[in-house]
Amino acid sequence: MKHVDLRKTPSLELGMMFIFAYVPYGLAESLKLSGIMAILLAAIVMSHYTHNNLSLVTQINMQQTLRALSFMAETSVFAYLGLAIFSFKHNFQPAFVIWSIILLLVGRFLNIYPLSWVLNHFREIKITKRMQFIMWFSGLRGAICYVLSLHLYLDTVEKRHVIITTSLIIVLFTILVLGGATLPVVKFLQVDDKRDYHRTLTLSKTEEMGQTIESDHISELTEEEYEEKYLRENLRLKGFAYIDAKYLVPFFTRRITKRELILNRSEMQRLTNKWYEEVRSRPSPSDDEETEI
Repeated sequence: MKHVDLRKTPSLELGMMFIFAYVPYGLAESLKLSGIMAILLAAIVMSHYTHNNLSLVTQINMQQTLRALSFMAETSVFAYLGLAIFSFKHNFQPAFVIWSIILLLVGRFLNIYPLSWVLNHFREIKITKRMQFIMWFSGLRGAICYVLSLHLYLDTVEKRHVIITTSLIIVLFTILVLGGATLPVVKFLQVDDKRDYHRTLTLSKTEEMGQTIESDHISELTEEEYEEKYLRENLRLKGFAYIDAKYLVPFFTRRITKRELILNRSEMQRLTNKWYEEVRSRPSPSDDEETEI
């Protein structure tokens, strides 16, 4: 996307982005690897680098399209979980469910706190104890574990029904109980410390750098502005953030010229004016009534 010029055809550019985003998933699945992890990493990389190579029109269209698709997908997932309560034969084992929830919480505790301790040795903005507790408490186990339980092949049908029922109960418990209590817990833990609350909202030490080079995730910097901002920000960055700003971002992303910036803004203005003209040309209810009279 850095070297192929599709900016004059936003629809084709948008389609190519979807194709490139799906390729890692299909490749990982064909190799019997985790397609979910592959598409997650691809999303992080493409959002940070590839997005800035798109035209301004496609950047906006991409954001709105993905937001709509994610909302539809999330709605479908919750609808599927709701229907699953009445669609399968369940085998409820209270002791197994309780121990499963306890072991999941213990396992999440053993992941979050040691890893946070290690990460804090390399971060300028530390992950606070309050934030670590929130990360542990609000960890939601969604539809993925339930779908995986449907693909288990066990020696008896009864065991399979126990696993499916337990997975569904855990999903509902974490979504309804833990998810519903997350906001009150956040307010209770951070209501008396506004500075700590602000710090937990900006955990990434590259966030400030990101805010200086993009506005609402839309890249509009010319080459001169880009170099000036990065030279100024690089003085404050350390570790991987410095390497990313100094070498990776310039290597993977293109710099738009002032002429391209003017063309982008002109195209956005043209599309906006066209949309307003179409809206104005539509008759209002009062015009319809006057026409009928």
